[in-house]
Amino acid sequence: MEQRADQQSVSGEKPLESGAAPAAERGQSAVPREQGVPPASQAANDMAPGPAQFTYWEHAGSGPMLPGGSGPAWGVWPLPPASPLPPAAPGYVHPPAYGGPPFYPGYPPYPNYAGMPPVPPWPGPGYWYPGYPPYPGYSVYPPYPGYPGYPAWPGYAAHWQPGPAALQRPRGNYQVTLGIIGLICSGLALLAGLGSLALAGITLLVSSTSRSTGVLYPLTVQSLVYTCAGLLGGGFCLYHSIRSLLGKPSHVLKMPPFWIFLIGYVVTLAIGLVLQATHQAVAFLPATTVLIFLTAIFPALTLLTLGMHLLRQARWSTTWRRFTLALTSGATMGILFASLLELSATLLLAAAGPNFNPACLNDPSNPVCQTGTKTLLIVLAVVVAPLVEETVKPLGVALLGGRLTSGIEAFILGMSAGIGFDLVETIGYISMGYSDWAHVALVRSGAGLLHGLGAGMVALGWYHLIRTKQRRFRLGFACWLYAVLQHALWNACGSLSLLPAPVGPAIQSWQLNLGFISFGLDELLILLLTIIFLVLFILIVRWLRAHYQEPMPASAGAADSSSGRSAAVGV
Repeated sequence: MEQRADQQSVSGEKPLESGAAPAAERGQSAVPREQGVPPASQAANDMAPGPAQFTYWEHAGSGPMLPGGSGPAWGVWPLPPASPLPPAAPGYVHPPAYGGPPFYPGYPPYPNYAGMPPVPPWPGPGYWYPGYPPYPGYSVYPPYPGYPGYPAWPGYAAHWQPGPAALQRPRGNYQVTLGIIGLICSGLALLAGLGSLALAGITLLVSSTSRSTGVLYPLTVQSLVYTCAGLLGGGFCLYHSIRSLLGKPSHVLKMPPFWIFLIGYVVTLAIGLVLQATHQAVAFLPATTVLIFLTAIFPALTLLTLGMHLLRQARWSTTWRRFTLALTSGATMGILFASLLELSATLLLAAAGPNFNPACLNDPSNPVCQTGTKTLLIVLAVVVAPLVEETVKPLGVALLGGRLTSGIEAFILGMSAGIGFDLVETIGYISMGYSDWAHVALVRSGAGLLHGLGAGMVALGWYHLIRTKQRRFRLGFACWLYAVLQHALWNACGSLSLLPAPVGPAIQSWQLNLGFISFGLDELLILLLTIIFLVLFILIVRWLRAHYQEPMPASAGAADSSSGRSAAVGV
């Protein structure tokens, strides 16, 4: 016999649906004992499976009322239309309950009608309630034949269905649109990666035949960076985009402890400094290329995992799918848009300024660079670059703004986009100074903090604009302005040597010699800014942990931290 729902409460509420908590767990009172029921019958009712054991869906109609209007008698089967009474024998009077509501479980059987004349069986059709115990009949009269099953009501499915399955958020047009955009962009990234791989092969071939390593090596390394961003990032994005369109879930983002990447960075940098001290920094270029990549990757991942470590006790989470899309968008779309916009601004400023020498872009200290050209370079570095880069780096995260669940998630994904941007830019800068690459890598240690923290704040500003209502424009603009000012201050410290004489030449000539390595004044200021930005980063993360967590889950048992939240469906 299949399980069925217990009797409905007096208030007439519907029986428990699949996945609903029992009445006692919801804080409601249990169904009261029925009035006028003998203890034996009531005990039988108590032994019946109650709401806590109810694991099926039911289609329940309004059951008949108990005598006295004390409430419905059952909540499983709908009440059929009334049937006509059987013809009574001469002198026989139907009892009041005869032909009324069907037999209720737990009620005592009707008393015997001894001495009454036999009544022939009722030939007419009746109704039978599946799951109810058979009518016990009378001791004198023969039992009624079994009633045929009552036909199912139109529009109702089977009365018994499996229990609740794992709930998944239905896919909407927004998710499908993002999946299609990710599919197209990942395909373009793969094509760009293949083109960069071909360019890297050509430069390697030319440098090996013409022995012009010093000129072509930076181009080769930069081509390898674009190859990795296009092929690896585009491949993972293509995988996640296809799974998103298919409605497949993505796992929660988990990263190793931050000290693992910190140790890797310290060891890699120490190897580079030792090689530089022994004049072996570029003795074997393939190994040098690997070390250059690692000195850019390790500090960036150290920053990201440090932020996640500081937020480990907060209610937030994100998925590998969103992290991959953010990281790849910063390394591809962010670099592309920033390069195009900065090139356009450079051409416009060069057209407005006389005697502009394009060679000064890569070597501002060249004696051929005039004062007007240096002023133009300062404007590009301090004004144009911060405005452009901090705006375009987290655009991929802005597309996900409608799916983000907390400000912390927006900040972490923005940091991921900034780190992707930093990896491409930092590896390019280190490769341009590859003869002294360990020194350049040490000075650029804070570049991941610069781009990661800035993009994280801008992504938090996008979150305010999209997901909040109070002061959203003010807070969104404040987050963007912080990132721009931070970047402008960093570039200003690196552009002090471009100031007119005597300030610029004096700053350029001053050096702090530590024996195995030396630093200029502008480089020391950048290292000092790195420490200041690190302190600000820790304070900002603590502020986020206090004010930008996910809201408390509405249902009991929902995860409240990144370690326990279920996998998300969609982008």
